[in-house]
Amino acid sequence: MDEPAVSVPCPVCRGFGRLERADGSTVPCECRAEEIARARRAGARIPERYRNCRLQNFKDLRNESLKRAKAVAKRWVEEWPAVDAGLLITGPVGVGKTHLAVAILNELVDTKGASALFCDFSDLLDRIQASFGKGGDESQDDIVAPYRDTDLLVLDELGARRPSDWVREILYGLLNTRYNRRRLTILTTNFADEPDARGGETLEVRVGAPVRSRLWEMTQLVPISADDFRRAHGARAFA
Repeated sequence: MDEPAVSVPCPVCRGFGRLERADGSTVPCECRAEEIARARRAGARIPERYRNCRLQNFKDLRNESLKRAKAVAKRWVEEWPAVDAGLLITGPVGVGKTHLAVAILNELVDTKGASALFCDFSDLLDRIQASFGKGGDESQDDIVAPYRDTDLLVLDELGARRPSDWVREILYGLLNTRYNRRRLTILTTNFADEPDARGGETLEVRVGAPVRSRLWEMTQLVPISADDFRRAHGARAFA
């Protein structure tokens, strides 16, 4: 019968998980690095579907706009936290916008210990609306506060919800607070600044002029122009 595996304490920290510095403070031992990284990833609220998104597996580079977008993302990660603006990743459905945004988040959480959160904007609005019911456990401020305060926010599917004064108010309040606090935001959207060939709505129509104006100040535009990868590759497609 096999003997049960015996856990061998780390020879550096002797199993305590922390090391003492000369000034008396302590820091996590390297033996806990993966455990800490897992906890940070869980805290970032990344949906299960996107948890394996990385820059190295963003491999669909069939045109120049995709190559440029990946290069921008890579440089942004390398320069963090010395970056002056967030990113606004635009393009039609199925071109890898969410994959690229979450890949940046994952890289920063894993390699630089960033405080970061993923947020689907429609889901956020649903949670806020649910809080209006009687006996709700959370207030609107309770729900929005983590997204206002985190160092990096990935706000996915900007403009997906039909525009209304209430939606625009929530969005402007969130983005304006982050702008004033010098917090960085990465946003994805299917809407561009010019109508598409079918005469679809622009980003400004979807989110309102004040929000679009604020985004000019707080983000770098990263446009992607490509065909729907999911349509061509089905279940093997990236997000």
